[in-house]
Amino acid sequence: MMYFKLMKVFFKENFSFKKLIGTDLKTSKIKAILIIVAIIYGFGSVILGFGFMFFEFGKILQEANMIEMLLEFVFIYGTFLSVFFVLFRANGYLFHYKDFDILQPLPIKSRTVIFAKLTVMLAFIYITVFLIVSPIVFSYFYHSGFDILKLLTIIVLLLMIPLLPLVIFAFVSLLIARFSANFRFSKALNLILMFTFFLGIMYLSMSMNFSGDSPLSGQIGVFASISKYIITAQWFKTAVHDLNLLAMLGVVSLSLVLLTGFIFLIEKLVIKTNQMGMTTKVRSTNKAVISKKREMIVNIIDKEIKKFFSVTVYVFNSGFGPIMMAIGGVAILIFKEDLLTYIDLFEGVGLNFEAMVLLLLGFLISTVFTSAISLSLEGKNFWILKSLPIKAETVMFGKMLFNVILTLPLSLFALFMASIALQFSFVNLLVMSLYLISLCFLSSALGSVINLHFPKFNYVNETEVVKQSLGALLGMFSTWLIVTVNALIYYFLSDLSFPVLILLNIILNSGLFIGVFFYIKKAAQPIFYKL
Repeated sequence: MMYFKLMKVFFKENFSFKKLIGTDLKTSKIKAILIIVAIIYGFGSVILGFGFMFFEFGKILQEANMIEMLLEFVFIYGTFLSVFFVLFRANGYLFHYKDFDILQPLPIKSRTVIFAKLTVMLAFIYITVFLIVSPIVFSYFYHSGFDILKLLTIIVLLLMIPLLPLVIFAFVSLLIARFSANFRFSKALNLILMFTFFLGIMYLSMSMNFSGDSPLSGQIGVFASISKYIITAQWFKTAVHDLNLLAMLGVVSLSLVLLTGFIFLIEKLVIKTNQMGMTTKVRSTNKAVISKKREMIVNIIDKEIKKFFSVTVYVFNSGFGPIMMAIGGVAILIFKEDLLTYIDLFEGVGLNFEAMVLLLLGFLISTVFTSAISLSLEGKNFWILKSLPIKAETVMFGKMLFNVILTLPLSLFALFMASIALQFSFVNLLVMSLYLISLCFLSSALGSVINLHFPKFNYVNETEVVKQSLGALLGMFSTWLIVTVNALIYYFLSDLSFPVLILLNIILNSGLFIGVFFYIKKAAQPIFYKL
């Protein structure tokens, strides 16, 4: 069947070892091993932390004879993950897929192509959902007792959970795509809608987390209310906990019927939307072109800004940290009273809340690693950059400074707002500000070195560089490593005062930055022209 032939091609394109880790094992075993170790470490840390939280929460629910509440968490988390993925990925998988001009003239039914594309997208959703909810499922079975029939029921129903969000939010994504296609700035419009949705989810999450004694207990009431209005949530819990066959059949039949109807309904709309996406909106203007002379490094930064905002996945990944710092700076004033309670809890167990603020900001800074991938994003046009009469060090310093511009102002803003809400002393605020400056410059400089040594110019789309390249992984983990070393210094020398401890870390970070700076100045030119 043609469907299976398409599936073989699509899965090879999206799930090949080279695509998933960003490098070929045959040509670069060291890079591949480093990426695999980093992925295992990253996912392991998240799953173990997530699992421990739900394991303890399951114990509390079991004592209260409410263990079935964990199934509501499984359903809601799986649903929201599916919504999140579909809303941000359906456009690329269905409505603006890059091989449309190749597939459309072929003697293949459009419905078959759509179904194959949906299958690939669902595969990504299933992997994410199964990984995230597996600790919750483990907690449920550990505290309520293992049952093979319940496990099989959960597996079948988890395959059904993403289908309803897929139908609803793929259609929403279609409407957005059709609407934005009429404008020149369709990418900007999509970004605004994307971040609006994401920030709405974050606000809802923060509201729930501050409504109870713990983040999870604060979600119980909200999830219970949501489940009352979603019939499939009630069926899911009943089907698993009570092994109700009718409830299970209800979820399966409703999901499959909606998916089938959706495929038939959107077939013509998908074709038309892809055709519209192949046209370019232009606007005539009578304004004269003005040429301005500027410093070369300013031109490089300006070029980086334009590149950043022209690639949606680039903005969403590297824009997460700055956006969260901006939101956090405002939210810390709104939730001031609640945070003061948490400060007492931290101080009660011997933790310094000011140090926790720096740790959180350090994590957010680590999510911005443009300097570790921006050279790779030059792609096939890299030869043009090499042919220009520009020093390699100037190019790398420009890319480094762009990363600093993204992180430093908003991290200082968040710190300043926290100092107002939590009344940090002037001395502590000063040394904390200097620490953030040293961390931003050091992490940005390390990113430039990483991209010099581990570039990835051969890619099909920017997602491979932003999400799957070795530069992206090392860019993030290098900052985590710096923050970890700083935290170890703070821990082992905790007898010293807070300003002195932070000052020691500033000296360390500044010394490392100076070393990296001169390394780029010396080594950038020969490395640059060997690439």
